[in-house]
Amino acid sequence: MKPLALLAIGVFTMMTLLASSQEDDDASVMLALKNSLNPPGWSDPDPCKWARVRCSDNKRVTRIQIGRLNLQGTLPTTLQKLTQLEHLELQYNNISGPLPSLNGLSSLRVFVASNNRFSAVPADFFSGMSQLQAVEIDNNPFEPWEIPQSLRNASGLQNFSANSANVRGTMPDFFSSDVFPGLTLLHLAMNSLEGTFPLSFSGSQIQSLWVNGQKSVNKLGGSVEVLQNMTFLTQVWLQSNAFTGPLPDLSALKSLRDLNLRDNRFTGPVSTLLVGLKTLKVVNLTNNLFQGPMPVFADGVVVDNIKDSNSFCLPSPGDCDPRVDVLLSVAGVMGYPQRFAESWKGNDPCGDWIGITCSNGNITVVNFQKMGLSGVISPDFAKLKSLQRIMLADNNLTGSIPEELATLPALTQLNVANNQLYGKVPSFRKNVVVSTSGNIDIGKDKSSLSPQGPVSPMAPNAKGESGGGPGNGGKKSSSRVGVIVFSVIGAVFVVSMIGFLVFCLFRMKQKKLSRVQSPNALVIHPRHSGSDNESVKITVAGSSVNVGAASETRTMLAVRQVIFKWLKQEIWSFPYKF
Repeated sequence: MKPLALLAIGVFTMMTLLASSQEDDDASVMLALKNSLNPPGWSDPDPCKWARVRCSDNKRVTRIQIGRLNLQGTLPTTLQKLTQLEHLELQYNNISGPLPSLNGLSSLRVFVASNNRFSAVPADFFSGMSQLQAVEIDNNPFEPWEIPQSLRNASGLQNFSANSANVRGTMPDFFSSDVFPGLTLLHLAMNSLEGTFPLSFSGSQIQSLWVNGQKSVNKLGGSVEVLQNMTFLTQVWLQSNAFTGPLPDLSALKSLRDLNLRDNRFTGPVSTLLVGLKTLKVVNLTNNLFQGPMPVFADGVVVDNIKDSNSFCLPSPGDCDPRVDVLLSVAGVMGYPQRFAESWKGNDPCGDWIGITCSNGNITVVNFQKMGLSGVISPDFAKLKSLQRIMLADNNLTGSIPEELATLPALTQLNVANNQLYGKVPSFRKNVVVSTSGNIDIGKDKSSLSPQGPVSPMAPNAKGESGGGPGNGGKKSSSRVGVIVFSVIGAVFVVSMIGFLVFCLFRMKQKKLSRVQSPNALVIHPRHSGSDNESVKITVAGSSVNVGAASETRTMLAVRQVIFKWLKQEIWSFPYKF
């Protein structure tokens, strides 16, 4: 028992010394923090008795809450030694200098440092913070920085707020429900972010999303379609960016209260499904390119929609001209192009609308050539009975030509050349000139487009071409070469197998008879071959020939001759046409 008792005493002593050492570390760090910031109420020799400081039962510092005390100074680099720290709250002071690395503070759950004068965020700042739940670092003059991948290790993150924090780059793709299943607040307003919303936002639990007022040249832009799958959203601030396209269906956002869209480039009508959301309290639409009738929201909804700041057909609520409705329907299946929304203002499409020509108030020509349009051709063209010419050439339109277009009584020309259309061409009257050249799948039952689908108007291919150009020939040639190579390899395999079988037959007499090695290598040059690299070398594996058995020798030679003759015939008869 004595050895065990001694061991227990030794372990206890070591643990006591370790705890004492950690307490001393905490005390030294707190003393350095006091000397730099000099918070009020920090005079006792024991830091655990200081105001706004809490410690555990074993005298380890767990909370420092010294916000709103007008403190000045810098943070000591030794803060990361406070390994039991859970809350560090420094907000609304004048603390300056770089944030020290807090790498390894695995117990830290809350870090608040908003409204200070911190100058930099170290690259490893979030490393090792596996228990982090809330981060608030708004309104600090940081040097430009990007949100690091190390943050994703804090899977319990609930709030992340870095407004006016000089964050740059694209929106991180890890703010998703898979990485942060409990994330409900994401505020990144007034930074220098660019690019589009990541698709990983879909299905997230985020309730409050602020990305307004990006200061970068390109700002945040593109479609906001992913919002329709963020069904927990209650507050969405997108104002002062470069978002484009129509609004998605937001009817599934049953808790949405505050939607700020002003100062973007949104197009298309404001959906009645959005107007009908019962939870909506505030909506901002000013300075966009919204089209169609002006929406009428329910009483009690605060609406920011300055007169003439959009492209509504009328300056007040009311129905649009039927011609406007048809053209908006046509534009809708093309994604409500921004170019149309910028030009199509007012309630008279004959009043200098781009692409529209009229005669006596009737639309006679629709000319959308070379406008980079994507989407499909709307059958609603057929509602414009006065149409004489439809010009849609040189775009990226997909789908088929609607049968309804053949019913237009005044139509004389349909030009859909150089798109990505497929399917049967409807039967037009004999006097209608129909141009479909440059659509490689016209007449086919389906499109040969890649699974990714058609090229969008905002993202043509690398050369700005509409597809269907040269390049298919290379694929066919490569396919033929593959067939030839496969056939030759197959022939070599068959010959090798035959040789192997012959070899096995004669091997049975090897132990009794003397033998001589007679490897046979045949080099056969295929017809029309242009180089030695295309030669086929076939080796019949070392054949065992009985010196004293003439009949067996003749048999072996006969077999080889048959093989040679067959192989020669097979290869020379193959159609080498590249």
